[in-house]
Amino acid sequence: MLNPLDAPDAVSAAAEPLEDLLDDCNHMPSIYLFHVVPLAGMTPGHDWMKGLAQAVYDAGASGHQVRTSVDPFESPQAWRDIFRRQVTEGFMQPAQRYSDPNLRTPVEIRQAGELADGVVDLIEAHLGPVRSSGDVSGPHAGDIGWRNLLLVTSDWATILHFGICD
Repeated sequence: MLNPLDAPDAVSAAAEPLEDLLDDCNHMPSIYLFHVVPLAGMTPGHDWMKGLAQAVYDAGASGHQVRTSVDPFESPQAWRDIFRRQVTEGFMQPAQRYSDPNLRTPVEIRQAGELADGVVDLIEAHLGPVRSSGDVSGPHAGDIGWRNLLLVTSDWATILHFGICD
């Protein structure tokens, strides 16, 4: 396994080609990981995912306070499908923001899916298999569309952010 603490930088570098593909003249995409925190010392209990999300935000300088519960997705791997779907046909796809459905070619959409798969594979190469995941509130730096997904492995937790801004 790769060094978990290197995951945010590795993901940022791997996401650049995907961000370039999703870029358009009016909107900038952003894809990154927040800090990675160890699960050692974390006590599972009521709202344990909310506590993990807060620990991830506290590890950085965001100052964000998680105010709502984080409900896990039914499948721990759902985050992979959510991320892929958003970059191929969802809000990250420029064709969804304009009336022109041909803004991206089928080849470019396929490339976006392949690049998204590469990003999620890289995350798990650094952290191990994701055992639990769910949507979490969080800072979005003025994004007009965004999602933050809490990712929890056997030993680590982090948050994958993806969004678009003007």
